[in-house]
Amino acid sequence: MRRLLPNPGAVSLSEQLASYRPGEGAPGDRPFVAMNFVATVDGRAAIDGRSGPIGSEADTAMLVALRGRFDAVMIGAGTKRAEGYERIAKPLIVVESGPDGRADLAALLRSQRERGVRSLLCEGGPTLHGALQAAGLVDEMFLTIAPKLSGGGAPSILEGTLPGVAELDLVWLLEEEGELFARYRRRAR
Repeated sequence: MRRLLPNPGAVSLSEQLASYRPGEGAPGDRPFVAMNFVATVDGRAAIDGRSGPIGSEADTAMLVALRGRFDAVMIGAGTKRAEGYERIAKPLIVVESGPDGRADLAALLRSQRERGVRSLLCEGGPTLHGALQAAGLVDEMFLTIAPKLSGGGAPSILEGTLPGVAELDLVWLLEEEGELFARYRRRAR
């Protein structure tokens, strides 16, 4: 793996993540929240309804390494149905919208913080990502861009509307066999 930004050079995944401690950046009232997505170059977050076919072994290794840094993992119910998530070694929070509309994500995150969760990795899907971003509840985003084109009507990594443009800062960029691994931090408002 090559680090392109900052400080270009060869790097292992464990070296890149050695000092990454997302729980240390947790706000007082909720966990630190990071999103993790894989997308095709044309911006699709799924192939045949699943994200699995997009990434590579390196993407899977990144996902597993990131999960190891967080206290819990959160996904939308649609993602659980599409991807499975049968065996995961972290507490798994599945968000299901009820008959009265969307889940109260701020309240859900507060309750997780009260349970001791200081860092949470959200792995989607695109609707949950959009809702979290719209509510200003995302601190960072990890995005793998696979060197693939899929076309079609698959969703992007974020579905829904935002109250404005969410500005991001690129923290680092890695590359392996044409696949890009980016870490973005949401710019302070």
